[in-house]
Amino acid sequence: MGISIWPTRNNEEGMSLYPAKGYSHEIDLRQEFFDLIDGTASSPQRGHWVLLRRMDTRQRCSCWKGDDSKYDEPDANCKICQGEGWVYAEELHNVRRRVVTPPPGAAGMESQSEFAIMIVPYLVYYFKHQVRPTERDKIIEIDTNESTGKPIRPYVRNSVYNITFSEPFRDQNGRIEYWRCAAKKEELRYGGTQ
Repeated sequence: MGISIWPTRNNEEGMSLYPAKGYSHEIDLRQEFFDLIDGTASSPQRGHWVLLRRMDTRQRCSCWKGDDSKYDEPDANCKICQGEGWVYAEELHNVRRRVVTPPPGAAGMESQSEFAIMIVPYLVYYFKHQVRPTERDKIIEIDTNESTGKPIRPYVRNSVYNITFSEPFRDQNGRIEYWRCAAKKEELRYGGTQ
């Protein structure tokens, strides 16, 4: 005899393939992710600090060379926008990352430049559920104190990564547990290498 998936007088909800509440023996993936990144009293912090540069593409920086120039581009040496051309805000986040080869969703890692073919590895960054990174944002690696894991202030910026793909990982009832972002290192910028 099978179990009916339709509600009856005895069972108002019916049998569901996806229960409204998790089983008591299941882990809370969001909490496990927080514990992995931030650490607990019994396990060390496994994440590291980065800056997430959120681009506000509604407003150009004052350095933008638009109609009054033959080039439609920002000033590469601008002290306000760092040559991005957009107004942005930077947020400090504790993340986990790993190198991925080949990159998720891409056929190859080679990119043609004017002087050679470059192979740029992709990294995958994992952010907490509330962050919501987008493909317009950038990830900036910063220096941290090796003994405490805290960022060195003022921030010492290192590599810049362009987010090429961002997706939420969802679990029961569509709740976002964490975000996964594929990012590519910004090797060439304004005609030179970094």
